Amino acid sequence: MRIKLAIVEIVMCAGLAAVSGCKKEEPAPAAPRADQGTASQAAPVVDAAKAAVKDVTDQAAAQAAAAPQQAQGLIDRAKSLVAENKYTEALSSLNQLTTTKLTDEQQKLVDGLKAQIQAALAKATGSDAASALGGALGGKK
Repeated sequence: MRIKLAIVEIVMCAGLAAVSGCKKEEPAPAAPRADQGTASQAAPVVDAAKAAVKDVTDQAAAQAAAAPQQAQGLIDRAKSLVAENKYTEALSSLNQLTTTKLTDEQQKLVDGLKAQIQAALAKATGSDAASALGGALGGKK
């Protein structure tokens, strides 16, 4: 009897295995592709980005072209202020050029003007000190 019971159990296991192993798999539903519909939406965004980059590039080029002219204007202003003996204002005008890229010729002009201003300020300070000292000591009237 044990043999019959063992045979029945084996047949049932084989049948169960056969039924469970014959399952037909259905293909997964097709997921929408990531690029469907987005290509048509991306085109205007890309065009707008290209236009923005072009605008920024054009503005940067215009500013780069205008920088030497602005620098020359500040240098000319400083020259006229030196001629009027307004040395501190001239030095202030030249100090606005610290962040500006200057041509070699402009840099030489700025350096020369700064040296001229510093010499004039030192001379003015020295003569002011001498006259103040002379007045304090009862110098010539």
